[in-house]
Amino acid sequence: MFEEELISVLTQIIDSILQFLPNITLSAIILIIGYLVGKAAGKATTAIVKMIKIDESFGKTTIGKQLLSAGYPFSRIASILVRLVIYVLTIMTALSLLQIAVLNEIGLMIAAYMPRLIGAIIIFLLGILLVDWLTDVIERLMPEEAIPRSIVAILATSFKYLLYMVLVFVAFDVAEIAPHIVASAAQAVFLVVAVSVGLTLALLVGLGLKEEAIVLVSREAELIKPGMKVEIEGVKGLVRRVSTFLVEVEDEKHEVHVIPKREFLQKGFRILKE
Repeated sequence: MFEEELISVLTQIIDSILQFLPNITLSAIILIIGYLVGKAAGKATTAIVKMIKIDESFGKTTIGKQLLSAGYPFSRIASILVRLVIYVLTIMTALSLLQIAVLNEIGLMIAAYMPRLIGAIIIFLLGILLVDWLTDVIERLMPEEAIPRSIVAILATSFKYLLYMVLVFVAFDVAEIAPHIVASAAQAVFLVVAVSVGLTLALLVGLGLKEEAIVLVSREAELIKPGMKVEIEGVKGLVRRVSTFLVEVEDEKHEVHVIPKREFLQKGFRILKE
């Protein structure tokens, strides 16, 4: 009796395996083909991106430089995205042939979410290029005669990072990653930015830093450049380094003097050699 039941169970198992064997074989073939197609498509994408020279443009952006130093140029990222899409579609197709309800439901969920995830990544990558291009255009449009380069650089950098933040929030929104948390975080970030800008202006203008604010808006301060020879209050020397508020001058005895830039404006200076 026991032997008959055991034989019956084994027979059912073998019948089930034989029934699923064609689907399993076909799924395996599809996975192999999908892998080969994905690999070929990834290489083709890399070649196309390099041919149209997006790597060079992307590598000049702030975020692009970081990704490039980590070994992820735009061509490699695009290749990964293309392969990811093909591999996911291949896996879902292979799973659907097995006709397992749970796996089919998981595959449908992934298929529904994939366009949002890929779309968010594409928006973010293309947005980086757009933000840097827009920042460069705005920076070039600002007249040098009216606005000092130091102010232009500060405004352009602030505008760039503000757009980066907007871009991150847009990408998260498209991908539907914690939408309520992202919305709250966006409001908090922009509030902090607004308060920070207000406090900075108040410090520069109203709390004893007026002289430093004058340095930022002065056209005369931009005349001081590394490599030129200057004289200020009897100190003659070579300008070694110029920062936003300080100037390093090396005199004839090779002593380095760190002089606030505001003193150049208040006490006057002479350019001995440019």
